[in-house]
Amino acid sequence: MLRTRILSAAELFEPRLREDWTHLVQIASAATPFQTPEWQETWAKHYLGAKKLRAIEIREGEDLVGLYPLVRTRGPWRALRPAGIGPSDYLHPLVADEVTKSVVPLIREALLDQKDADLVDLHQLRSDKPLADCTPEGGVTIPQATCLTLDLPGTYDGYLGMLGKSLRYDVRKLDKTLFTTGKAHIQYATAEDVSQGMDVLFDQHKRRWRKRWQPGAFTAKGQRFHHEWASLAIKKGWLRLGVLHYKSKPIGAIYAMALGNTTYFYQAGMDPEFSSVSPGTLLVANTIRQSIEEGRLRFDFMRGDEGYKRRWKPQHALENRRLLVPTRGGVGRLGAKWNLKASEIEAKVRAKLERHASSP
Repeated sequence: MLRTRILSAAELFEPRLREDWTHLVQIASAATPFQTPEWQETWAKHYLGAKKLRAIEIREGEDLVGLYPLVRTRGPWRALRPAGIGPSDYLHPLVADEVTKSVVPLIREALLDQKDADLVDLHQLRSDKPLADCTPEGGVTIPQATCLTLDLPGTYDGYLGMLGKSLRYDVRKLDKTLFTTGKAHIQYATAEDVSQGMDVLFDQHKRRWRKRWQPGAFTAKGQRFHHEWASLAIKKGWLRLGVLHYKSKPIGAIYAMALGNTTYFYQAGMDPEFSSVSPGTLLVANTIRQSIEEGRLRFDFMRGDEGYKRRWKPQHALENRRLLVPTRGGVGRLGAKWNLKASEIEAKVRAKLERHASSP
């Protein structure tokens, strides 16, 4: 029998729940790095602020089969949102595969039953994951981002055969004179040097975006968050942080994560002065090759339909959605209208950035 319970902030990161939560991550195909207790707890430390943390817990007997960490914001309308909002690319609930059809309606019911919220505002619900296709009466679902995913073949040579001629030529530099002579090499971070590797990533990312007169993705708070997360992720074997060195100088960096059968490409950066070396292309290619050698089945490019991602021949274009449901009278409806308008503006800005993103 399935039981629903609302967990307090104090209960969410207790050792017993963490153990059950970790097990659920291991068995749920919907799990991504953003559903792990490590990511969520680190997010709460850096981003929670005055928001109220809670979670919907679903158990079958003693087994944890569903978990959805949430925050409730303060006025002018009290909005219920997924914990992790901001730096997380996917924010669907974590649900065991065999009970998904039974658990998702219970999560939806619990969301709409929160008496201290005027608006349910769920972000980054991927279209093939729980809740994305459940729009309650009075609610509206908004496209939020396109996520491109690649099914990996059994061999790297097999993958190269899928690529266009010009891209295939560029990635084969990994096995030619540039690398065989030691003029260039890619170094992946270890637990001992992960902090330095993140600093290189932030610097290379800033260099790339400064050339476009834009700030990039990493604020000062974001850098602190990712430093702490990376130090946890590398101990778990999840982090794939690679730096491309050319003539002993770092000219590019890639920030990816691996969990289950999937590698997730989170961010990258490159020094525009060395664009002729194609650092972004070489780093993505090498991370895909590493994923194939590890036996991963998918490479997820995550949020953003940039043109350079399409060159890697992803077979699937999935949609991230935002769900707005007013739950408490006029204040909730006002909040839904305001957020709907904000989403329209955000979509226009995102589309403009994606059009101009020609490389990682």
